[in-house]
Parts: sequence; C-alpha cells; structure tokens
Amino acid sequence: MKNILSIFVLVLFLSSCSSLKVYTDSDKTVDFNQFASFSLYPWDYKHGYQLNDYDKGTILNAIKTEMTEKGYEFEKEGGDLVISIFLTLDDKTSYTAYTDHYGGWAGYGGGWGYSGFGYGYGYGPGFSTTTVTENNYQEGTLIIDIFNAADKKLIWQGIGLKEVQTDLDKRDQQLPKNVGKILASFPTIKKN
Repeated sequence: MKNILSIFVLVLFLSSCSSLKVYTDSDKTVDFNQFASFSLYPWDYKHGYQLNDYDKGTILNAIKTEMTEKGYEFEKEGGDLVISIFLTLDDKTSYTAYTDHYGGWAGYGGGWGYSGFGYGYGYGPGFSTTTVTENNYQEGTLIIDIFNAADKKLIWQGIGLKEVQTDLDKRDQQLPKNVGKILASFPTIKKN
C-alpha cells in the first residue's frame, strides 16, 4: 500500500509540473556552415503586444547569447540569417479530481433470515466524496523562425510551449533557459 501511495504522489507531482515542450524542424538541404552572422527582425505588433518590454528584451538577449555561443556573429542589420520571434498566449483550464472512499462496515445485527426474524451477519454501505479542483492558467507559445536573408526562405523553426510563470523572479530565470532549450538543436558553426 505504501508503494502504491508513493507512486500516486510521484505521478501527481510530475503531472502538476509544467515543463517546456519543444518542437523543431529544419530544411535538411541547407548547409548551415555557409552562414556566419544573424540579425533580429523587430517584434511583430500582432504577436508581441501581450509581452512587456522587459521580457521581450530578456528573450532577445537570450537568443543573441545562444546564437553567439553557436559561433554566429550578431549584426544589427544585414546578417546572413534573420531571426523572427512570435509569441501567443492562450487561456487554459485544467481539472484535477481526487476521490476519498470510506469502506463499509460489517457486523451483527437484526434482519430477516431463513427461519424468520433473527440475528445475522450484515454489511453497511461505504461512501465516497470527490473533490474537483479547477486551475486557470495561461499557456505561452514562443516561435523562433530563422530565415536565409538572401532568399527570405524559412530554414529552421523552433517552438516552445509552457505555462506562463507568474512569479517574475522565476520567469527572469526561466526565460533564457527556455530559449536555450528551443535553440538547442540549431546547428553550431563548424570551425575549420
């Protein structure tokens, strides 16, 4: 019983943690070693208005850091690659249900039997209560599109989905890490 309870608590803990889900795709025909620099496309009003300027700056700085660590040089304009960022926020609701069951009881008591009224073994019904908890939250989707500046062709895309952190200090710590996870599979320049 103790092992079952431990497994239940572990599953409940893991399901309540909101981890970053990352999806990436790239053009397999592109040799990324031909690119040496990148520029950032300005935030699109339609996809950036939901985010404050501080968080926008944190995301842009994290992208610059990740790309520089991969060997690309940042240029304010005219980079070989152009990086475009989009953000969407969706209101979500999750439900958690927990049921407490209290078993029945057994004992002796009065009742009708084979030979008339008498005493015998009986069973009392159990009961259960179910508690449903509703959790309203926002899910953020950060999309990082990387284009070949020469032909304006999309060559790489990374998408990260996660529940928006409402604690500002934690969000400051998580944003750069999340950007790093999204860009983790972006190719590093091979040094000659």
